[in-house]
Amino acid sequence: MHAFAIDSFTQTPQLKDLPVPEPGHGEVQIQVRAAAVNPIDWKLAAGALAPPGADFPFPYTLGFDVAGRVTAAGDGAPFEVGQEVFGMRRPGTAARHPHGSYAQYMTASAETAALALRPEGLEAVRAAALPMTGGTALALTRWLDLAEGERLLLVGATGGVGSYVLQLAAARGAHVIAVAAGEDHDYARALGADEVIDYRTSDVADTVRSAHPHGVDAVLDLADGRDVLMQKITPLVRDGGRVATTVFAADVDALAARGVRAVNFNYQATDQDMAELADLVTSGALKVAQTTTFALTAMDEAYAASTSGHVRGKLVITTD
Repeated sequence: MHAFAIDSFTQTPQLKDLPVPEPGHGEVQIQVRAAAVNPIDWKLAAGALAPPGADFPFPYTLGFDVAGRVTAAGDGAPFEVGQEVFGMRRPGTAARHPHGSYAQYMTASAETAALALRPEGLEAVRAAALPMTGGTALALTRWLDLAEGERLLLVGATGGVGSYVLQLAAARGAHVIAVAAGEDHDYARALGADEVIDYRTSDVADTVRSAHPHGVDAVLDLADGRDVLMQKITPLVRDGGRVATTVFAADVDALAARGVRAVNFNYQATDQDMAELADLVTSGALKVAQTTTFALTAMDEAYAASTSGHVRGKLVITTD
């Protein structure tokens, strides 16, 4: 089968011809229909998820998010042959499970992946664009616990996670201030942003301070490092507010000292989150992030687009 894989952490990922993985006890074999690209993929390829001294299982197929059909099942597997599923591999099991979703087939179990049935009304490409970023957005929105009328400053508003948080926050009645490149402003407004700031042409901190002199209630920063977050962004939060970051840039103790609750957020995927995402999308309550698709044979192009650092919505590969 075709698989986008590495033989070592020093190797640039390449399309390889690898054996089809067979399911063991508790595992399903999934014929991949679509798989989304996430920054964690190229971080894994660089060795970021390898525990010190771990004997990493090479060759290693990259890819976390998946939508596909169960084609074989071991004893005690959570799904049956023929069922359409979607979900994501659990990053914490990456070091011992080498079969990712950038391939024609992969294997997964209840331990190594969060999976749910894919409803008929949710196409494979759209389903693959949901799990990691949509699940993270669900969990972040719960943590932020935004009330109607509260002001959320959302940095990185039109990427994968941001596209979903923006919608979920707007649905709660929050006033969303979206920070994104100018060409993405119409997209942000369509998802529910009340204000948009172009970080390339405006000073974000000055713009927010001018419009909201008493501060914002919450910040979700999906892009900035510690210096920018702590020196420019968090001072915009009122005392008693909240700060969340997915890039582990918050000084939680320093913020707590002035009454701001903060978290360096690490998403732990659940089957229930996957099912909830499917329900939200099929009911029309959540729009799937804008997707750009690539064939598996053009995976190197998708990979390069992901590592460029500026992606609107989601990049999704297909195996058809």
